[in-house]
Amino acid sequence: MPQAEQLHFMSPDEYLAFEQQADVKHEYVNGLIASMAGASRSHNLLTLAFVTMLRAHLRGTPYQTYASDRKVDASHKGSTVFYYPDIMVACHPLQSGNGQYVEDKPQIIVEVLSPSTEARDRMEKLSAYTSIPGLKEYVLVSQNKLAIDVYRHSGKGWEIVRYRDNDAISLNSIAFSASLKDVYEDILDDVIRNA
Repeated sequence: MPQAEQLHFMSPDEYLAFEQQADVKHEYVNGLIASMAGASRSHNLLTLAFVTMLRAHLRGTPYQTYASDRKVDASHKGSTVFYYPDIMVACHPLQSGNGQYVEDKPQIIVEVLSPSTEARDRMEKLSAYTSIPGLKEYVLVSQNKLAIDVYRHSGKGWEIVRYRDNDAISLNSIAFSASLKDVYEDILDDVIRNA
């Protein structure tokens, strides 16, 4: 006969302290944590390419580009949430304390889609991220085809712009533009072969 098991809910402070000592990254939603799986080759190469392009574009500006290992506080509507986006861009002085590990004012968040996370990125995280005050753009990058969706705050609400194939992606909040073929350069043959 199955036995009931007690769930352990962590407070946000317990989670943040636990995460600094953990060997594996965990995301946090309302007291529950979930460990994160490793990324595929394509996921890693896309993340690295995009981070490199953004960092080069933003060099000499007050903007900082972060990849994978910095948490974002995406708490909203009574929910306490911490995620590890694939990429973040923020523009403000570094804070002490939890500010060393947690970003609370990102301007851009990028997630590279995986089959196991795409629904969550397009629904749960979309809802959380677009509730962050000051977020200007939420970017979803497919790893199976030349396709990038940019959710952009227009001042009147959120709109989606879909970039495909030979398009050039634009991130208006930082005046960035690049062809999709440049973003996908390291995996372009794989994407074309699998199309």
